[in-house]
Amino acid sequence: MGFACLDAWAAKHGKRFAEDRNYDFLSVKDVVLLKPKTFMNRSGMAVKEAMQRWQISDSLVVYDDLELEPCIIRIRRGGGDGGHNGIKSLFSVIPPDSLKRIRIGIGRDAALDPADYVLQSMPEQEWESFRPTIDLAVRFLDIYIKYDFNEMLDEFSKWKKSYSGDKVSGIISPQEENK
Repeated sequence: MGFACLDAWAAKHGKRFAEDRNYDFLSVKDVVLLKPKTFMNRSGMAVKEAMQRWQISDSLVVYDDLELEPCIIRIRRGGGDGGHNGIKSLFSVIPPDSLKRIRIGIGRDAALDPADYVLQSMPEQEWESFRPTIDLAVRFLDIYIKYDFNEMLDEFSKWKKSYSGDKVSGIISPQEENK
């Protein structure tokens, strides 16, 4: 889900990722978008290499979360790994309390082992249901890149408030758009 968001951001801005040994990257202004090529549970290795290459001091990760219902977005700083092996690996490089995140819910399939579920291909119809969520995550990425994490968090709070019934910000949640 994180790669899908980064690819959507790049497409929106007419950019392309370059390739390196352990990651694909897109460098824009003072921001680097990174897609590790390592196994997920070793993504910290690719991030460490990139942090040294570009002297990165601030990071945001976009990733799928089994514990959230499909198409739900959560943004926060800090927290635990929630059993996510990619996040566990990042904690070897980035202190847990400073890791900023955009989590995108994918839900669980009770019939499948979680490892099998996250590694299977998503049917095209299901991808379509995630399109508004991915577009919203791209919007939050734009705010993060242009301003900072706090501005993105403020916009997320406005979105959440509108999602809960008070249409102050005018942003419609992805699930509301699909109804």
